[in-house]
Amino acid sequence: MASLSRRHLLQLGAGASLALLAACRSGERSPQLLAAPGTLPKAWLSLLPSPWESSATAAPRLWPDDTDSAVDLVAMGDGWLSSVAPSRLQDLDAPQLQQQLGAQAQRFLQQLGAERAKQVLPVGVSPWVMLFRNGSAWLEAARGGWDVLLDPTLAGRVVLPASPRFVIDLADRLGGEEVLRRLRAQLLTMDDRQATSWLLKGEARVVVLPLQRCMALLRRDPRLTAVLPDAGAPLHWTVLVRPGDTPEPLPQAWVEQAWRQPLNLTLLRDGWRSPLDALPAADELPLAWRDLLLPPQATWQRCWSLPPLQDDVRSAWAERWRASAP
Repeated sequence: MASLSRRHLLQLGAGASLALLAACRSGERSPQLLAAPGTLPKAWLSLLPSPWESSATAAPRLWPDDTDSAVDLVAMGDGWLSSVAPSRLQDLDAPQLQQQLGAQAQRFLQQLGAERAKQVLPVGVSPWVMLFRNGSAWLEAARGGWDVLLDPTLAGRVVLPASPRFVIDLADRLGGEEVLRRLRAQLLTMDDRQATSWLLKGEARVVVLPLQRCMALLRRDPRLTAVLPDAGAPLHWTVLVRPGDTPEPLPQAWVEQAWRQPLNLTLLRDGWRSPLDALPAADELPLAWRDLLLPPQATWQRCWSLPPLQDDVRSAWAERWRASAP
């Protein structure tokens, strides 16, 4: 066999090194975004940049402790935050995004506490609204406030979210313990996941859902009307968090796409509002739902967030819930 020249050996070595590097790259894991179905708008999720990949998980365990696959970013509704210990997360390290947040988002983060606020990025918000089927008899009262849910003619026809936390907070804003018992007595069920099925089948006359889950129905079913009361409404936040063991930085340019035109307007038309104070002009929204999608500033300022409960408060509320059973 002819001897190999030194140059040939160097070429072979370089080729082997390049092949090894290519093999390493092909074996690298793509960063993973985990989200329950419907958590993120499809128009935004479809723009997730390469090499990021998204995967879906179903309730009741959004982010299971025993997951076998690594996760680099989790999208969730704010109601899930109480199930995730701060020790499982790391700081976002995205000050340029956090500094853009509007007044409601800043208030939401302050309610979380200093440690948690560094770990959570609100990326979108939607008010909880009352969605009526053939609800003309109740619409005027509903525009004034949530106490329309106590109307005797709605007894047994109300569907609220499957969250005692939500129901107790709403009752407290309407009057306290006696209202809590009356409100629970009005319920057909507590089921935000299947709420629209209860409504469309005719068993419920009003359900309470985030506006982002109502807009598609409102466009195709003229029997339905959504109301955000002048008194304000609870807010449903979509947030991003970073697991503590990921080295992947937050894809900040992708987040900003949802906060900028033209995507910002597209998402707002679907009831999913950016967490910024600067929003599209009202005349860019459909006239039929303009005040719903972009309510008066005074109404928006009266809206409120539901931060996770501390352990001692959670125990007290659990006792209140047991005592208020109809």
